[in-house]
Amino acid sequence: MSSNNQFRVAVIGCSWLAAETLRRLDAEGVATALITEPEDRLAARAAKDLELPCTVKPRALPLLSADLPWRPDLVISAHSFRIVPGWFIEWARLGAIGYHPSILPAYKGRNAIRDCLADDARFTGGTVYWLTDAIDGGPAVIANGRRLQDQVQILPGETAMGLWRRALAPMGADLLAEAVQALAR
Repeated sequence: MSSNNQFRVAVIGCSWLAAETLRRLDAEGVATALITEPEDRLAARAAKDLELPCTVKPRALPLLSADLPWRPDLVISAHSFRIVPGWFIEWARLGAIGYHPSILPAYKGRNAIRDCLADDARFTGGTVYWLTDAIDGGPAVIANGRRLQDQVQILPGETAMGLWRRALAPMGADLLAEAVQALAR
C-alpha cells in the first residue's frame, strides 16, 4: 500500500461503470483518480462531484505516469477501450484489473455482448480479470475463494444495450468493488 496506508486506485474508463466505480471506491475510503476521454461526461462529472483527480485524455495519446497524482496500488479498466500498456500495469504495485461483459474466455473483444446475442445464448455474465498483453486474455481475479465471475439469464428479445444496462454494468460495478475490497487487504 501507499506510504499513508490508504489504498490508491487509478480508474481508466468512461460512462456509468467508471462513475459508479469511483463512487463506490470513494465511499470505501479508497484514494481514487480517474483517467477518461473527452467524450465522457458521466465519469468526469462523478470525479468532479467527489473532488477526485481527473485527467481527460484522448485515447490516441499515450498514458503517462504524470497523468496521476501518485503511483497507484491498482489500476482498474472500467468501460474503457484504451489499451493499458504493460509498463503502466507493472508500475501499479499490484497490477491492473478490468471488467469484461462475458464469462471469459468466451466472447472476447469489444462486441462481446452482441456476439453472445447473435449466438442465441441463454446466459452470459461478466468477469473481473488481470490485464495482460492479450486483449481480454488474463486470468480471472480470485477473491474470497472464488473466481470473480457471475452470470445472468438473457431475456427473450433483449438487446445488447438493454442487457448491459439491466444486468452487465451493475454486475461489473459489484465485481470490481469486491475485487478492490479483497485486494486492498
